[in-house]
Amino acid sequence: MTNNFSMWDISPFFVTANKLNTTKDSPERYSASHIHDLCEIYVNLSGNVSFMVEKNVYTVKPRDIVITKPYEYHHCIYNDDSDHLHYWILFSPNENPTLFDFLLQKERGTDNLIRLPEEISDRFLGLCERLVKANTEHRVLVLAVFYEILYHIAKGMTRYNIQEVNETLPDGMKEILNYINKNHAQIKNVSELAETFRMSMATLERYFKKHVSLTPKQYLEDKKMATACILLRQGYSVTDACFTSGFDDYSHFIANFKKRFLTTPLKYKKNITKSLEA
Repeated sequence: MTNNFSMWDISPFFVTANKLNTTKDSPERYSASHIHDLCEIYVNLSGNVSFMVEKNVYTVKPRDIVITKPYEYHHCIYNDDSDHLHYWILFSPNENPTLFDFLLQKERGTDNLIRLPEEISDRFLGLCERLVKANTEHRVLVLAVFYEILYHIAKGMTRYNIQEVNETLPDGMKEILNYINKNHAQIKNVSELAETFRMSMATLERYFKKHVSLTPKQYLEDKKMATACILLRQGYSVTDACFTSGFDDYSHFIANFKKRFLTTPLKYKKNITKSLEA
């Protein structure tokens, strides 16, 4: 029997693996939601948390996996003051779109929560632990561990994905999130949002804090910023990306972008162009 096959020309890409414990005093517990150009694998080990991806809020159990692709809105919601132990793996997929197409091509806000069978989960957690401690391993072994993790992710997205979402969200909150997701580029400010849903600003603020642990302003700006990043990657000018994504103040957009990504939109766009040409 002969099996001839070719390997992709794999470009260098970035991977970081962490095992973190956030206590009630950890600054990470109060940090902003995550928007970045990386894929993220989150694995819950302990702690009473939920996880928000796009407009969905998932009830997360120990051993659950949450996977997000670049610019997919997400953040962890802490339901009490208990410690939260978890794995956090980030990697850059854009250098190898064919290799990581099972993540890059998935619809946003879908197939995010994976709950593996116990025997597979034991193996998966062992791989995560090994990746975190892999500093002295040969790079071939490290890659083998990382690719096996991805294998379980790809398989889990089709066989073991959990669809039950928004178990704790009232219908009114779902409606507001859906509205923002569809119309964020046209919504000028939060007061406009409050008027649309006939709420006072104070009530809207309390509503968001209670159910998704952030302010409506944060959520709205994050959605606009994610759209701006996507537009820059698609070749839009900085000015067009700013206004098309819904920002009406160019200076505010530049300052906000630099604070979030530690670079200017122009440098960000140039770095994308260089990586695509490499």
